[in-house]
Amino acid sequence: RALKLAIAARDFGWRVTVVAAQPRDSDPLDPSLLPEVPADMHVVRVDHPRLADYSRRLGPWVPPDPYRPWRRPALVAARDLVLGGDLDAVVSTSMPYTAHLVARSLRIDYGLPWLADLRDPWTDNRFLAHYQGGSLRSRWRRFADTRMERGVYAAADHLTVTAAPLRQLLIDQWGIEPTRVHLVRNGYDEADFAGIVPPLDTAAGAGTAASAPRSSTAGERTGPMRVLFAGSMYAGYTIEPFLAAWQRLADLRPDVELVFDAVTQSRRLIERLLERYPAAAACTTLHDRMAHDAVVRRYGDADMLVLATLDDLSIPGKLFEYIRSGTPVLAFAVPGAESHALLAETGAGTCAPHDDADAGARTLADWYDRWRAGETLTEPQATAVASLDRRQAYARLFGVLDRMVATE
Repeated sequence: RALKLAIAARDFGWRVTVVAAQPRDSDPLDPSLLPEVPADMHVVRVDHPRLADYSRRLGPWVPPDPYRPWRRPALVAARDLVLGGDLDAVVSTSMPYTAHLVARSLRIDYGLPWLADLRDPWTDNRFLAHYQGGSLRSRWRRFADTRMERGVYAAADHLTVTAAPLRQLLIDQWGIEPTRVHLVRNGYDEADFAGIVPPLDTAAGAGTAASAPRSSTAGERTGPMRVLFAGSMYAGYTIEPFLAAWQRLADLRPDVELVFDAVTQSRRLIERLLERYPAAAACTTLHDRMAHDAVVRRYGDADMLVLATLDDLSIPGKLFEYIRSGTPVLAFAVPGAESHALLAETGAGTCAPHDDADAGARTLADWYDRWRAGETLTEPQATAVASLDRRQAYARLFGVLDRMVATE
């Protein structure tokens, strides 16, 4: 999101200077995205010699995140830019939340209009307990995080969020004025799909088409149904609901043939899950993190794309790419997740309950039987899909920036 936002800025009349951290050894990197960065974009990399050691030893216990030591050197670099340039506004995006603390200081010290972008919830994250625990030290950590979060919300001129339920939570529970909180979903980048899937025919109102003959050829299909997951996983937020549904289906229908490709940097996590679901383990191929363009091409090689949306306050960015690919999407989602509405409105797929393996197995069986018979599983609507192009969302964000600067 941060990369695409910075690239899109010039199209909306903005020139961007980026202050970012030097990558740590543990950070996942995708060099294939570097060519997308404009040659004339000013990028300032700010390091901290103790960052890696701090992150490993103290990061889980010190708010707001493992990048806390980066705050001071980043602020020094940002202040130099403010004093030596013609900056009109500041945009901070999290994670890491430390970026908001840097931006808050710039807002207070120099009066620059500030837009805080939350890609995910902060202390309202549903999965904090999975990696912070419930000890006294963890409770203190959450108290400190809450104070920092409240300070950010009070000082920021405007905030953007990626999901409507999170916007409503900030209004209802944090008391933020509705006019200061804006929904700017992630969306997909049409350029990522150029030459891979057919262009959207919005004039005719036609649906998108999967780029692979496997998913679109009429007549009874042979061989196994190919299923793909591509994305991140972490404790408490995994693809387990799909694996549980698959195991239940395999117990009931041994005739079902599925093969599963999982592209994720969370190899150890999914390996532990596969130990619990032998039906999936025998037919799964694990792929380590790969270049983004290679992942996009894999969408069309699959007959079905799966993911889990286990947080009602956020939407996986991957879902938008899934929808644009034209390959049928099956999401295992919690109640209230926007995945339900997005898949229904675009006609790109459906949702199954995240906590009901029997219901998930029934959905899988239905899709498998229809696929085997040569039926079309989904009918994506081009106009609805096109509305999820991230440029439309970014137009709203830069519109907020324009108004902030105009009224300052």
